[in-house]
Amino acid sequence: MFSNNSITRKCFYLAILLLTCVAWDQLYVCAGVAEETESGGQEWNHIKTVLMSAEYGGRSGVVERWNRSPLITAVGASKTDQAYIESLIMSWNQILAETPIQLKYTNDARADIGIIFADRANFKEISAIYGFQIVEGGVGFAGTIVDNQHHMRMGLVLIDNELLDHERKATIAQELYHTLGPINDSPYFPASVVFEDETMPSSAIKLADVDRKLLKFLYAYLKPGDLQSDTREAFIKFWDTLE
Repeated sequence: MFSNNSITRKCFYLAILLLTCVAWDQLYVCAGVAEETESGGQEWNHIKTVLMSAEYGGRSGVVERWNRSPLITAVGASKTDQAYIESLIMSWNQILAETPIQLKYTNDARADIGIIFADRANFKEISAIYGFQIVEGGVGFAGTIVDNQHHMRMGLVLIDNELLDHERKATIAQELYHTLGPINDSPYFPASVVFEDETMPSSAIKLADVDRKLLKFLYAYLKPGDLQSDTREAFIKFWDTLE
């Protein structure tokens, strides 16, 4: 026979065991929810980073993009460079097919977005002509000029003429993509053309899924001048509908 005290102690220990199991179970569930939230928030953090802040100072907290079809030209480009730029434009226009803008390539030097291939030592001088200040040492540069309504009016891309093959294409893709509105780099998606962390820049020569979605999201559902709250609202409503 068991005494009442013995039964009470057994019930007490059993209760502790059950509470411990429940606590571990809840901890596991909470950890899973936190992981899902963090994972789901990664795309928003990426969008907020590349659209809401500039890489080197400048504007912050507002969407800036083209409201018309920009003309793109290349100065100092090889035939291979020109063919690659035209292939990017063709591919990106498929994403922009249902949006208000289309990218166009021109041989006319008077374009909206100029891609200049030059010695890296000349970057500072070239960028200063257009009113840009650059951080020296980079193999590429992208800058934009906007009006007071946050419409892009000019884009400048500088590419180190000494770059070879894959790195050259990756730099072209990243910097040209920057001039369309996603102006900052991001550490969240290694496959992205705008990926960059403390140890490694992007090596992508074509848009990742997140880049494609962001470009369409920017031009289909956001307006120049939209604030972070507007962008967040549109993200919640439309992001998961994009392909």
